[in-house]
Amino acid sequence: MKTLLAIGTASLLAVAAPAVASSDILWLSDVAPKRAKAAAGHSHDNMDSVLSGDEGDTLHSGTKHLWLRQGDDLASAVYLDDAALPADIVLLDATGQRARVSQKPMAGLAHAKFEFQEMGFYNAYLARERVDGDTLRVQLAKAELLKGSCCQKDVDPAKTRAISDPALPLELVREHKPDEKLFTRMVSGDTVSFVVNRLGQPAAGVPVTMYTQKGWQKKTVSDENGRVAFTLIRDYFPAWNDFRRRTKESFLVVAETEAAESGARQGRKYARVAYQATLSGKYAPTPYDYKSYAWGLGIAVFVLAFGGLGVYLYRRRRVKPFREVRFDEKA
Repeated sequence: MKTLLAIGTASLLAVAAPAVASSDILWLSDVAPKRAKAAAGHSHDNMDSVLSGDEGDTLHSGTKHLWLRQGDDLASAVYLDDAALPADIVLLDATGQRARVSQKPMAGLAHAKFEFQEMGFYNAYLARERVDGDTLRVQLAKAELLKGSCCQKDVDPAKTRAISDPALPLELVREHKPDEKLFTRMVSGDTVSFVVNRLGQPAAGVPVTMYTQKGWQKKTVSDENGRVAFTLIRDYFPAWNDFRRRTKESFLVVAETEAAESGARQGRKYARVAYQATLSGKYAPTPYDYKSYAWGLGIAVFVLAFGGLGVYLYRRRRVKPFREVRFDEKA
């Protein structure tokens, strides 16, 4: 991390963003692996001990988990081995306090566990560097963590603001909504905004791409205020009887730029630095989706009930009552 910060304090001369293989995108995820799928290709027999499911923790819980993943296919991105975690994860809170969190490998995979006493937002950062030809590639993976509550009132505004690190050469910062407080719920249809920072200042002209778990992606460029915005598309279309209103899917935002800097790292010289910053998040189906399902079900029940009643009454009216007729054969 010291070498990373040394690079970050140098003068950045932005040029065209480098071409980075999609399989090389590094990011932090709070979704626990369901089965072993390591980048090295070998399996882990004790994977049953790993947390499983769509979500590894809850909003109110003070315990958070992060895994290191690679690739832009969010549904199948590999979970990296513990050897791939290059250093401790740096944790930054709303007051600017920093702490280092050591990895705790789980089933042989890169993993870190966080325990929070105070409510509020926290940023977790991980940096990886390598020299590739004449380019130093710096990957900056970030995750926004929250111990919060949807019910707490009189929240200190400092605990709800978006946190950023002014020492980083490239960072994605999610803009918090004014009424967000200590509760974050993004749903399909929402427009989510991010600011691209270089050394704490908004950076214009930086290419940014959003990826979703269903494979949708969109590219844009940060404006003069370093801002980009994406609308979370609706991509959850299960059968009505399989609809789960609590389901959550991941998204990943990636910013890439390049700086004309030269130097050496581990005895290898480089002539430029390529930066990649990532930030992951979650979103749920819009409430209108499951409300429309409920309305559709209610209308179907109404039609069946009253349609059946109408058929019954119609048939009842067509039934002729029994009437006995006697004939007097002697008359």
